[in-house]
Formats: sequence, structure tokens, C-alpha cells
Amino acid sequence: MSRANETLEARVTERTCELEDALASAERANASRARFVAAASHDLLQPLSAAKLYLASLGDDALTASARRTLDKAQNALLSVEGILGALLDISRLESGRAAIDPAAVPLGPVFRQLADEFAPAAALKGLRLRVRPTEAVVFSDRAYLRRILQNLISNAIRYTARGSVLVAARRRGGLWRVEVRDSGQGIAEEHQELIFREFQRIDAHASASEGMGLGLAIVERAAALLGHPLSLRSASGCGATFSLDLAQAARPVTRVEPGRAVPLARDAEASELVVLLVENDPELSRAMVQLLETWGVSVFDVPSGEEALALVAATGLVPDRCLIDYQLGAGMSGLDCLAALRARLGPVSALIVTADRSEALGAEARALGGAVLQKPIPTEALSEFLFGAGSGGAAATP
Repeated sequence: MSRANETLEARVTERTCELEDALASAERANASRARFVAAASHDLLQPLSAAKLYLASLGDDALTASARRTLDKAQNALLSVEGILGALLDISRLESGRAAIDPAAVPLGPVFRQLADEFAPAAALKGLRLRVRPTEAVVFSDRAYLRRILQNLISNAIRYTARGSVLVAARRRGGLWRVEVRDSGQGIAEEHQELIFREFQRIDAHASASEGMGLGLAIVERAAALLGHPLSLRSASGCGATFSLDLAQAARPVTRVEPGRAVPLARDAEASELVVLLVENDPELSRAMVQLLETWGVSVFDVPSGEEALALVAATGLVPDRCLIDYQLGAGMSGLDCLAALRARLGPVSALIVTADRSEALGAEARALGGAVLQKPIPTEALSEFLFGAGSGGAAATP
């Protein structure tokens, strides 16, 4: 019995070591895959940004109706690629454990209004009624990830609803707020309700890749788990679906003005008077950006590095109205280093850090330097908003 016990203990130890080795190998493989997806997605965002900027620089006056339709289709195709790459980056960050969250008091009212504006055109195009109920709720969450969760749920509801409506609402449940996204669509059979949260799984086998790759609900589930927000689903085949998210109530945050925030140009300022310093080490992206900005009537000084930007400022006495600085400039200064150096020399500067990095930490560092973040692929509406202010009608850059 003693020998049998020793043999058993040895075999248990051996199996335990084998399992630990297998687990370590799996973790290394997963980390390697996450790094590869992040790196590949970042590399793909560079030419994608350039392509979008080149298309945006084409003037409407020079295009025939047929060329305009072709251009619209090309822009829509690029938007689909952008959405897929964004989803891959989200999944990569969530799986690798590198997703940085910044929980705080988040008023749901402004978030709901932004989502209503964002999805109203898509709902109207399908003949659906999108109802987003006003709310005064304040919840404890990470604003960026909460918005991403709701974006995916609303997008999914519109995609799978052929007629009727989509409702977004928040209601009290004890000390919690329950946010619901309810649709009158085809519903989800019980046997499919776990499957839909897996990557690359879609109920509609006939849906095209332009409608997504089946990553939206996988991102929702992982982000909700990361934030500690219980996620639930009520549905049946042919009876629509309701996704619910439970969030803790929070005290209303105190509004304050952050020092050093960039002030947009007045609405009536002329573009020809605007001087932009562009710091971008990717030649193709730099050319595309210069072409677009010059099409808008902006004067551009472009340099490939932070060191050359400082040398230009020192040699010419240039004081730019706006600075567009790539975050990853290769060897030497990073974009944040460049912004800090420019600010030390010129005082407060109105600047955007252009990057594919979606981390909250980078956004916080940029804000501390008085700047903001513009994510690749570069949205021309946000770029226009930053350059010309609220009068341009575009969306503001992500702060």
C-alpha cells in the first residue's frame, strides 16, 4: 500500500506538471496570437487611413454621377474593413488582458443621445423606428467600453430586424440600472443563444462580410465580463430579442473645465489662414493627409519626426494653429514626446495624437499634455471638426 501510494503520488505530480506545461503553452500561444492580431491590424490601418484620405480629397464638383456612386461604394467598403479591424483589435485586447478600463460615474443621457444620432440613419434606411428613451441615470462604468457594448447591441438589433422597431431604454431595478436593447426582429432560438456569443458565429448564414464577421456579441460578452456588468438575453424564435445589461448606480460627476484643452477655431475663420504642422513618418499617409488638407485650403508643414518638427519650429519661428502628430514615429521621439517638447517651446498647442492605439492610458497621457487622440483609420469628419470647429458639422475627436 505504501509503494502504491508513492506511485500514485508520483503519477499525480507528473500529470500536474504536464497540465501546467500545457497551460503555459496555451497561454503563450494565446498571447502570441493577440500580439500578432494587434500588430497586423495596426499595420493594415496605415494604408487604410491613406486610402480614406485620398478618397476624401476628391472634390464633388469634378465627379460624374456614376463616379460619385462608385466612390460611395469604395468608401463604404473601406468602412466595412475599418469595422472588422476595429473588432479584431477589441477582441485581441480583451483576450490578452491588456484592456485598460477607467471606471467612473457615467451619465447615460449624453451616451444615449449620441447613439440615437449615430444609428438613426441606419434604422431609417431599413424603415425601422429607433426609439431611445431619455434618461437621467448615472452609472458606474468605463464610458468607452460601455458605449462600445451598446453600439454593438444596437447595430446587431438593426441588422436582424426586418420591420418594426428597436428600443433602447434604462430602468431602475433596486440599486441598479438595467439598460435594455429590445428589437422586434426574427428572435433567437434557445439552442442558438449560447452560440451567438462565440467569435465568427452568425445566425444568418447568408449575411455578407460587409455586415460584420460575427464578432460584435463576442466583444459585448467579454467587455461586460471585464466591467462586471451582468449580461442577459430574453428571446425566442420569431419573437424578437432583448439584451439587458445591469449597471451599478453612481453619483452624478462634477463638471469641470480641464486646463490646456484645445479650443476649436471659430466657425467663421477662413481655412486659408490655418497653418497645420503634420508630424508623420509614413510617407504614403503623409502625402494623403497633405493632399486632403490642401484640398481644404489649409497650409501644411509636414515633417517625418519629432526632432525635425522642433528643428523646423526653431529655424523658422513657426507657430502652428494645429498640430497633427503620429504616435509611433519610429526611432527617437514618440508622438507624446513631440507634443510635450512643442508645448515646452510654444506654450499650449492645439494638437491631436494620431494612432491606432485605442488604450485609455494613451488618451489620458494626451489629455495631460493638452491634446486629444484621433484613432486610425482617420475619420475625416472628426479631422474637419478639430480643424474648423463645430461649424464643420463633423464629430469631435475622441478626447
